[in-house]
Amino acid sequence: MRLLNRLMIVIGIFFGLLGSTLRAAPLLLADLDTGRVIYSDDATQLWYPASVTKLMTVYLAFKSVQAGRIKWTTPLVTSERAKAMPPSKIGMKVGQTLTLDAAIKILLVKSANDIAIIVAEGLGGSVEGFANMMNREAAALGMVDSHFVNPHGLFAEGQQSTARDMAILARRIMLDFPKYNNLFSLPAIQIGEKVMENTNGIIGRYEGATGMKTGFICASGFNVVATAQRGNKRLIAVVFGMPSAAERTLKTMDLFDQGFGPSMQGPLLESLPRRSGSEPPDLRGVICGRKDIGETDAASDGQNHTASRPAPPVLPPREKAEPLLVTLGPVKATAAKPDETAVPAKKPAKKAAPPPAAAQ
Repeated sequence: MRLLNRLMIVIGIFFGLLGSTLRAAPLLLADLDTGRVIYSDDATQLWYPASVTKLMTVYLAFKSVQAGRIKWTTPLVTSERAKAMPPSKIGMKVGQTLTLDAAIKILLVKSANDIAIIVAEGLGGSVEGFANMMNREAAALGMVDSHFVNPHGLFAEGQQSTARDMAILARRIMLDFPKYNNLFSLPAIQIGEKVMENTNGIIGRYEGATGMKTGFICASGFNVVATAQRGNKRLIAVVFGMPSAAERTLKTMDLFDQGFGPSMQGPLLESLPRRSGSEPPDLRGVICGRKDIGETDAASDGQNHTASRPAPPVLPPREKAEPLLVTLGPVKATAAKPDETAVPAKKPAKKAAPPPAAAQ
């Protein structure tokens, strides 16, 4: 009897810790245009950003195009390092090319890690050089709790952010590059015969959804940065640490419903107080069942990596939409080394390309 009581206590402690961990998931809702917070819960808690990291990768690509350092038609070359990336990935061959235009669309819909490396090497000369660019930009934007080690968001010590910082980044993307905003709401892309739907569950399900980016690794749970607009009101929602992709989508919809209803605006994003703590919580044992599980942002956006627990809620079906055709380039005879894929600023492409939004 005493042994049974002890067992029940241990079980109770485990599920109590599980519940408290998931309840601590950071949440943030802000007005995109004013930058003022509507709702926040642990919004400055350090967190592993997972693939929402790719928002910074895309932001730097937009800046590079704007500055004339690269064209949308510039071919980027696949390196050995890019080919070796784990899923989610396209499966590029060493030496194979694709334009920056195609790369950005694949990043935002498929969240392909091999493409993130290709873009990083193309813009920064190397992954390490691009990470330096990411950190300089984060500092310039006021993302005071963010630090980047890689361009894709797979687990790495030192890769961290907060819901507040990611909302700051999302806001700058939408305000600084409005002509590219509709890239974030692409419902699907098609490469050859393969159609890939956007991993963002609100696209095609929530009225007024305008997109942004999801992320998943076992250490972070299911993350998303999302935007929506109804009338003249534009909102940013950040949801981190959800136990499933479906619950992430539903929580995001709940936040948007709150924001589009009667709501009060609070402090500016930048004025939210920082929290003490040197590293994000590691949810691998909670989300995936054990702490040594491999880290991927799989095609299902991590749905198959959740630990044993009740089945997640079923989402309503998506509105059907035609996928955007994306074309990959040929394989070069000799693959470039990572530092050779950087695009020289003084050798622009001969033919100017329209912005990616024009291709929809």
